[in-house]
Amino acid sequence: MTIQGSRAAADRSLPLRERKKLRNRRALADAALHLFAEKGFDATTLEELADEAEVSKSTFSRIFVAKEAAGVEAEAELWSAYLATLAERKLSGPVLGELHQALAATVTGLDPGWDERFIATRLLIVAEPALLRYMEHYRAQINEQVVATLAGKLGLDPEDLRPHVLSELTMTAFRLSGRPWVYRNGQGGRAALLDGLTNAINAIPASLDLTAPAS
Repeated sequence: MTIQGSRAAADRSLPLRERKKLRNRRALADAALHLFAEKGFDATTLEELADEAEVSKSTFSRIFVAKEAAGVEAEAELWSAYLATLAERKLSGPVLGELHQALAATVTGLDPGWDERFIATRLLIVAEPALLRYMEHYRAQINEQVVATLAGKLGLDPEDLRPHVLSELTMTAFRLSGRPWVYRNGQGGRAALLDGLTNAINAIPASLDLTAPAS
């Protein structure tokens, strides 16, 4: 089975209360994508999001810390799963390659509906400055957690710049590969996204060797 398994199988493995919470989370995230695209982020209220998802406003507040969080849920799914994959992974060999493999395995294991949700989320983030600011802050937090994980696994000082650089480079590689994939509406499916990620990761050491000709 993949990292997360199929959505249905994962749902059945959870207690009833957790399944209900997960369904509400997905309903609210779907409502956010729909209403933010239709009305705009600022014009959409928490009450409207809750009504669209057929939950109470208090249920929304228990699930998401802010309206922005509901709008970027598809990307948050990716990075939270990446952290979990990395935490469970036994590192061996070049760390950049390990981060690449962990991220690729995470993308592979996401549920089949993630592609469509991620594309819609990324297009929405580009159009909504509030969501872009929130996503940049969220990614910074993810990077810090990746660095802490690497430092713990490798016995490094958390202030060592190397895991910071590698974490940032891996996330940048994903953004560089994901951007054209999103704008092509996911053409080629998840395999094309993963091929783009591999190309971007491979370009990192090649970029360090790039030399300008002597004048």
